[in-house]
Amino acid sequence: MGQEYALEWLDQMVNELDPQRTKPENLDNDQSIAIVDKAAKEEKRLIRLFKHFVFQEQKNRQIRKSVNHYLSASLNLMRIASDNLNRLPTQADNFRLALQSVFSCLSEVSAFIVQRYKNLVDRDTPLNMVSIDSQKHDLRNLENRDIMKNNPGLSELVIRSFSDIFVDHRAGEITMRKLDYWASVSHAVTHSIDLLEMPEAFDHLEMVLIERNFNSPLFVKYLTSKFSDILKHSCNSSQDTQKLALLQKIFNQIPVMKDIIFDNHFDDLSLTINAWFIEEIDFQSKSCSAEMTRVDVQPSKTGKNYERKTSDKIMCNLTVDQLSLFLKAADLSNIISARSLSAVFQSVAPHLSTPHREDISHSSLRVKSYTVEERDKSLLIETMTRLMEQIKDL
Repeated sequence: MGQEYALEWLDQMVNELDPQRTKPENLDNDQSIAIVDKAAKEEKRLIRLFKHFVFQEQKNRQIRKSVNHYLSASLNLMRIASDNLNRLPTQADNFRLALQSVFSCLSEVSAFIVQRYKNLVDRDTPLNMVSIDSQKHDLRNLENRDIMKNNPGLSELVIRSFSDIFVDHRAGEITMRKLDYWASVSHAVTHSIDLLEMPEAFDHLEMVLIERNFNSPLFVKYLTSKFSDILKHSCNSSQDTQKLALLQKIFNQIPVMKDIIFDNHFDDLSLTINAWFIEEIDFQSKSCSAEMTRVDVQPSKTGKNYERKTSDKIMCNLTVDQLSLFLKAADLSNIISARSLSAVFQSVAPHLSTPHREDISHSSLRVKSYTVEERDKSLLIETMTRLMEQIKDL
């Protein structure tokens, strides 16, 4: 598109049709009809232009940048136009008709960009104002499927999570990430088949959601409650530990689809559930050890358990503050990548120790990352300078 700003006329109209700048009653019938006709022509022109847009750019990165630039500009103009419409007095029919035609043009153009360049649109761009058909992915229409009827409690949870986003609009903005997510879930439910090697611990709907990283806190609570119920009637801590370890193994053997997540504001489902397993197994193991201590009066060998627990840890000659700062900087500079910085801390913490801290918790790393001391910055920069010199000598 060169230097042309394709939305120039629409931008001009949104600014001119501002009831705080232009008196609504001053727009006569002929002026209103002229704007309506122009908006209809502009809609056809822009859609025709965006149909061939991909052929006018040289590189995918440029195409992606331009697509998101025009989508963002269009959505911003729609928000302004919507606010202007809400501020109009009741006796402003000509003004309202003209502004609605401009808003409609922007809406259709935005919807076309989203549909045409779906794979290029920023996955977290708010799309609430875009006309998007979510009916074909509506989980409410699939509640009579066998996969849903076989687990009515979880089915209700899933339908409610879908409705909170697309029906009741209580769960934040609609984004391409959420659209793609529910399209995948809907497709899996619609085309579900009986799995010959279904693990006994999980039913088909649970498998679909685990595979698709359904990291909703409600699903986390559902799974942990399910696992706890399995142990509820047991009085043997040793057997409980084995059951939990087996459940964890089965859970981790379920393949998780790449680059899909229910909500990227939360940690991955696997991280959260595995953290629960670790804590619960540790609790059960300690309970089992306490029972054995009461029976076995032989003196225990001090230090052995801890040595086994930490024997494979890596000693890092940084403080926890400096380690947190290093990981945060590595994440921000994309040297390492995960769903979130918290996910990085959870993955790394169990495998590291420092000269002063044999056990490092991911929560302490996370807390330290919020407040950075200048002294830690300086010491870490000195360490990185030595590392740089070492790399040069290799």
